[in-house]
Amino acid sequence: MERQRSLEGVFPEISTARLDMKALDPGQARRLNEIWTDPRVIEYMVLDPFTEMEQTCEMIETLRGLHGAGLGIRWAVCLRDGGTVLGTCGFHNWRREHHRAEIGYELDSLYWRQGFMGEAVSAALEHGFETMDLNRVEAFVTVGNRLSWGFLKKMGFTLEGTLRAYEWARGRHQDQWVFSLLREEWRREKTRP
Repeated sequence: MERQRSLEGVFPEISTARLDMKALDPGQARRLNEIWTDPRVIEYMVLDPFTEMEQTCEMIETLRGLHGAGLGIRWAVCLRDGGTVLGTCGFHNWRREHHRAEIGYELDSLYWRQGFMGEAVSAALEHGFETMDLNRVEAFVTVGNRLSWGFLKKMGFTLEGTLRAYEWARGRHQDQWVFSLLREEWRREKTRP
């Protein structure tokens, strides 16, 4: 993985073998709207499904604002070859004093099971543990989302339990599985042969 920019205040772009991870851009709205309205992608999200392009534009601005406000970071995950936006990945709910943040991600369903999100999340975790000084990364998954459950287990996360009626979405309280990954676990896994 190659870090292209890491200066304080400058949005850190990351390149991996197949991906470029860069700042979200309003020009990506149409593509992100396709992803964020795909029923397979949003099935377990704790957001009401978007019905207007304006909602996508507002979400892009919200996610873009995380970095400047010091609350996290969200990357557009793009193919290095051609620049197609595949989804997003990054951290929110960053609690610097506690050295923890929550990770979130979504990927165009046409690109599932090809290793793209694993590549992006691996790069994000390296940035989180090495640059953001995180000690703990949390992930909250709506109960029933077995694909995300399996993905997080593969990435080394541990299921800590179920938070009952934790999120209000789509007109009801939803249970969430909470997963975590600690820096020492990530480092240990990273050095395994």
